[in-house]
Amino acid sequence: MALTVNDVQLNGDTRYELLDYNSAPVGRGGLRLTVRLAHRGLSGEVRFEAEVYPGQPFLRYRSYYRNDSTVTVWVTQADMLAWKFAAGSQSFRGMFVGQWNWAGTRGNFEPHEVELSELDSPVETFTGAYADHCAWGALLDDRGDGLVTGWEFDGRARASAEHDRAAGVVRFSAAVMHLNHPVEPGGEFAVPGAFLGAYSGDWDEAGFRTQRFVEAALAAPMPEPERFPYVIFDSWGYDVFINEDLMRRAAERAAAVGAEVFTIDLGWSERIGDWRPNPERFPNGLKPIADYVHSLGMKFGLHLAPLEVDADSEVFRAHPDWEALNPRRQRSYFGAKPLCASHEPAKRWIIQETIRVIRDYGVDWVLQDGDNMVKSCESDRHTHAPGDSNYSNAQAWREILEAVQAATPGVVWENCENGGNMQTFQMVQQYVTSIVNDNQEVLATRRGVWGATFPFPPRYTDRYMQERPHNTYYTRSHMFGGPLILMDRITEWSEPMMEFVKREVELYKSLRLMIRDGKVYHLTPPPDGAFNDAIQSCSPSGERSVIFVYHQQAGPVRERVRPRGLLPQAQYRVRYQESAEQYLARGDELMKEGIRVEFPEPVCAEIIYVELVE
Repeated sequence: MALTVNDVQLNGDTRYELLDYNSAPVGRGGLRLTVRLAHRGLSGEVRFEAEVYPGQPFLRYRSYYRNDSTVTVWVTQADMLAWKFAAGSQSFRGMFVGQWNWAGTRGNFEPHEVELSELDSPVETFTGAYADHCAWGALLDDRGDGLVTGWEFDGRARASAEHDRAAGVVRFSAAVMHLNHPVEPGGEFAVPGAFLGAYSGDWDEAGFRTQRFVEAALAAPMPEPERFPYVIFDSWGYDVFINEDLMRRAAERAAAVGAEVFTIDLGWSERIGDWRPNPERFPNGLKPIADYVHSLGMKFGLHLAPLEVDADSEVFRAHPDWEALNPRRQRSYFGAKPLCASHEPAKRWIIQETIRVIRDYGVDWVLQDGDNMVKSCESDRHTHAPGDSNYSNAQAWREILEAVQAATPGVVWENCENGGNMQTFQMVQQYVTSIVNDNQEVLATRRGVWGATFPFPPRYTDRYMQERPHNTYYTRSHMFGGPLILMDRITEWSEPMMEFVKREVELYKSLRLMIRDGKVYHLTPPPDGAFNDAIQSCSPSGERSVIFVYHQQAGPVRERVRPRGLLPQAQYRVRYQESAEQYLARGDELMKEGIRVEFPEPVCAEIIYVELVE
C-alpha cells in the first residue's frame, strides 16, 4: 500500500502498530485476511484486506484508511500496485495491451511488448475510462516464470513497471490520478482493489491464468451459463431512423435466424436524457414491443446513456448546474451534455430514472453507452471536492450500477463505453460482457479481439457486425469471443441470406461455450490483412480445440496452421467445417508440422476441429 493522508506518506517503509487481524470466508469459496494497523502520525486506522481463492495462484487485495480524528483529512495519493520484488540475476520482459480509443484511430487493443531490463526508466501505461490502455500487465523472466496484475478501478490511473538493476528490484505502481479526496471524521477512504498472480509459460498463459481468476473471483455472473454468450440483434444498422413497425418486423426476422436478445439502440427516446419513447416513432410506447419480443422467445434490450443529456432535455433545462464542467473536453456524445455522477442530486436522478426505464419498458438487457463513464469535472459547486472528480466519479458510477442492479434483479448490462474504452477489472464485476470494437470493418474487429483476449475472458469481447453477411469471412470474423451481435438492416435481407445467417448462428451456438471456457492461443501475429490469421481455443485438458482461420486475398490459398496446447502423445481427429476431409494424427505431429488448410474462395473463413480420439 502507498497512501498519502494530510501529507503523511504511508508505504512499505512505514512503521505501524498492529491492532488486530483475523481471517474469514468470503464469497466464491475465498478466504480473506484482514489486518488492522495504526500509525502514530495520524489519528486513524489502516485496514488491509487480502483474499485467496481455491485453485487460483492469485492474491486479491485492497486497503482502507478510517479517519478517527475530529477534523476532515485529505487523501492526495493512492497507489493500487505498490509492490517491489527482488530481481536476482534475471532479465525481464513486460506486456500490456491498449484499449479502444478515439474510434480506433489511437488504439484498438494493440499488444505492447517491452524488454524491461534493457530500459533505464519505467514503462508507463495510462488506464481507465477515456484512457489508452487496459488495466492489466504481465511480466516474464528469462526462465519462463512470470507475474500478472490488474486493478479494479474505472477511473484513470498511471501505471508503471521498472527493473531497477542497481537496486536489484522490480517495482510496480498504479497510482490514482488527480486525487484530492476529503475524509470526514468517522469516514473511510478506500484504495481501489487490485490483484497479483503467478504463472509459468508465455503471454498466452499469462492471459489464461488472468481469465480463469477473473471468472472464479471477480466477473459478474453469466445470465444463463448453459447458453451464454448470446446471439443478439441490435438496431443501430438503421441509425436513429427507427419506429414501431420497423422494430416489430426486425424482431420477427431476428427471431427467425436464432437471435436470443433483441436490442433497440439509440433513437427510441424523445431525446438523449428524456428517456421516454418518441411519440411519433413509438406511439404505443416501448412496453408493447418488449412484450412482442418476449413472445418471440427473445430478451428485450435497450440502449441507454445514463450520464448524457441533451441541452434541450427536461432534466438539463431544470438543472444545468448538474453538468460535468470540463473546459478541455474535446468530444461529446452526439452533442449531449455530460452529467457529473458524483454530484449527489444528479446521482439520485440517474439512479431513479434508470430504474424507471428498466421497469416501465420491460428491459432485460441494458446496452449502456456514453462518451466517458468517469467524467472530468472542475466545478467547485458540486458535492465532490474540487480536483477529485476522477476518483469521485469512478466511485459514483460503481455505486449507481450497484443501486440500479440491486433494484432490478435479473437485468444484465453490456458495457459499450465509447466502443471499448473502460477496460478494467471493476468493469468485469458489473457487466456480463463488454464491447471491444465499435462498428468497424472485420479486420479491425479481429484485431480488437486478438488483443483483448490477453487480459479479459473471451465473453468480454463482443463485436457489432454491421456488414451485410455475404459470406463466412464476415460472419466468422465476429464469432470468436463474446456475444455475436448482428447489426445490419435485417429487414432487407433476402431469403437465401436469412437461411445462410441462420446456419451460421447455429454454428456459433455450437461453439460458444468452447470459445468462452477454453484457453486462447494467438497462433499468428495480429491480423493486418497481409496474411491469413488464425486464433485457437483449446480446452484446458487439451482434449479438444477449435481454430478459426481467416483468408483474405493477400494471403496464400494454401496454409499450414500450427495448433498449440495439445497432448503430445495423444491421437487426434482433424476435421473441417467447409471440407469433408478428415484424418488422424498425434498431438506432437500436429503442433510441429501444422494442419493444412485450403481456401476455396478469395475471401472466406475456415474452422478446424481437433478432437481427441478415445
